[in-house]
Amino acid sequence: MDGAYWCIDLGTALASDSDMGVSLPPAFPYLTEVDLVADPFEMVFYYAYRPLWLCARAVKFVNNEDGYPDRPTLHVWIELVEELEQWYRERPQEFQPMLELETGDQLAGPERGFPVVLFANGAGLFGNQLYHTAMLMLLQSRPRTARTAGFHFAAMSPLWHAQRICSIALHNDRRECWDPCLLASFLMAARRMTHESQQQEVLQGFERIRIVTGWNASGCLQKLRAEWCLLDET
Repeated sequence: MDGAYWCIDLGTALASDSDMGVSLPPAFPYLTEVDLVADPFEMVFYYAYRPLWLCARAVKFVNNEDGYPDRPTLHVWIELVEELEQWYRERPQEFQPMLELETGDQLAGPERGFPVVLFANGAGLFGNQLYHTAMLMLLQSRPRTARTAGFHFAAMSPLWHAQRICSIALHNDRRECWDPCLLASFLMAARRMTHESQQQEVLQGFERIRIVTGWNASGCLQKLRAEWCLLDET
């Protein structure tokens, strides 16, 4: 699986609200626990790129209402959510935050700010941000008959996922970790931010990204400001 090529294509799809341009393999390579323990590199690959594959599948689900003619839409949605939640539950220590503070915690920042979610390595950051991105897209396209009683309450909140995407992006200052996927994911989540303090943090974050990477996202930010104005008017 060419992860770099998928990142570019997925980033384009997320930024343009369109479908993936590449076909997806029907299944992700299966590795046993013995395989993952025996080869640390395989473990990192598996837990970093499985969310990439699942996020790409979520994009195809959202953009193709008739993409699964032989299976009910509800069943496909539940399967994707269950696979994402399984990844989240089973991710090893290396893919869990080294620090996580909710907005209600005294140290997490001002009211209505973002939680603090920090990762010790780029693979953990990448995998978790794409997990939240896939969940955000699926929850925004949730079938009316989908029952979520079996899932953790926070995991079924689009806002919870959007805020974590923003937090991960805002605390990522490593140039090598930024790619089109993560930038487009950050833009997608930022659209849901309704409070001025959050919006200012997002704009400051994109300025830091420009300084670190040299990417100019001014056009995207103009559209983002326009969407925020529409939210204020509703």
